[in-house]
Amino acid sequence: MIWAAVADVEAELAQARRDGDLDRFLGLLGDEELFVPIHREDAEKLADDRAWSSAKPCCAEHALQVFTRGALPDLGSEVVFLSGDLDWALHGLGADEQVVFNRGTLGEWHVPASAALPWLDANPHRVTAVEQQVERLNTARYGHFDGPLAHALACGAHQAVLTAEPWNVLGARYHDYVAEVRGLRDWWGVSDAAGWRTAMAGLVGDGYALTPGNLVLVLRARHGGDLDPLSWAELVLRWCAENGVQDQAAELTGVVRRVVRYEQRFRADGLLPPGRGVATTVGWDVARAVAMARWGLAVGHCDALTAELMVLEAGAVARRYHQSWAQLSASYVMGRVLALDDEGFGEEYQSAARVHHLLLQDQASPWTNLDFAAAEPPIQP
Repeated sequence: MIWAAVADVEAELAQARRDGDLDRFLGLLGDEELFVPIHREDAEKLADDRAWSSAKPCCAEHALQVFTRGALPDLGSEVVFLSGDLDWALHGLGADEQVVFNRGTLGEWHVPASAALPWLDANPHRVTAVEQQVERLNTARYGHFDGPLAHALACGAHQAVLTAEPWNVLGARYHDYVAEVRGLRDWWGVSDAAGWRTAMAGLVGDGYALTPGNLVLVLRARHGGDLDPLSWAELVLRWCAENGVQDQAAELTGVVRRVVRYEQRFRADGLLPPGRGVATTVGWDVARAVAMARWGLAVGHCDALTAELMVLEAGAVARRYHQSWAQLSASYVMGRVLALDDEGFGEEYQSAARVHHLLLQDQASPWTNLDFAAAEPPIQP
């Protein structure tokens, strides 16, 4: 099997540069997440500051350097990156200053602010705010296409697509350092390597604990997986009595009701075949573990080898509990909505459902190019 054509914005930028087509060049940049370098020490201070910060005050020297993700240079361990959209990157530039895009590549272009800023003012509709750059299936030419690591990274594709990150990249410099530090701290309570290891263990390691949703699904699966809702609720009540946890009965039977409603919606929306259910929510934990490995590597809570091993472990867990990409995806969506949606069938559900169909149908998706069961898929990029 041959991969569908992989988008390469750096090549398109290089062609626009050769043609001297600044309008196309800036238009391409307007739809990308852009990165600027910053010293790690300054980034660490910035991570504690809740205020918005533009690219220029943090990162400009003689000229502001701006990169697309695929053009990010390795500037050493003491230099990390911030990211934002084109409007953010150009904010605060003086009329007599200039910005250097993709320095060191064939697309390098020194653009005067006197040319870039008027273009920005005239073309606001051609700039996609970074928070709106979501639900994009990005496959990086410099990433992994085959082998166990590619397969394991594909198990986290839901999370990557939701945030428009390349699903097949595992590298420290391809991130907004400050955003990752803040996200780990604010959403996960992780601020150091020890906390990161604990979080990883809770997702795919020996610290894993069954959530209420996963528990009721496991109980149903042990009895053949085809129980009607009433029999399923009765099974849960018996389990609570037999294990001395009657105080959890109301919560767990409530989860049964929620799962039944979600499965009905899943079948109506094509996330499940007729008459089929979800066996587990492990897919939700697997995808977050892949993301957690990326974040830990990005902020320095682990080294590259440790991150790779954690991703491979997540991939092994995915194969242990699922038999196909479709099963893994339904497992992910169920875990996501039980954690975040509260039966509202709102954006948390709708976005995950859209990504489910995208990953299963798009010819550039890892799920249409990689055999779920194979450890080393025999494909070429």
